[in-house]
Amino acid sequence: MKGSLRARIASVAVGALALGGFAVVSAPAAQAAPSDCTSYLAAFGFSSTDINLACTIGGSGLPADSALCRLLLTSVSAVPPALAQTACSLAKV
Repeated sequence: MKGSLRARIASVAVGALALGGFAVVSAPAAQAAPSDCTSYLAAFGFSSTDINLACTIGGSGLPADSALCRLLLTSVSAVPPALAQTACSLAKV
């Protein structure tokens, strides 16, 4: 009896994971992109490969992507914190 209960729980868990994966794959595209972040910063005279990388990371959807985006922009590219905050937000929208 314990074996069949474990098998049922395992099959339910696998099914839930499969449905969750399908939802991620079929999710609609975001309205903004990392290019919004880079364009925003370019309007203030900031443009470099480092900025492109930071904006790409900011829009990646990974854990702590906004924090890493801001850190790269402020530390590596010398973008003021307020501009970095807005730019990284634009990358995520």
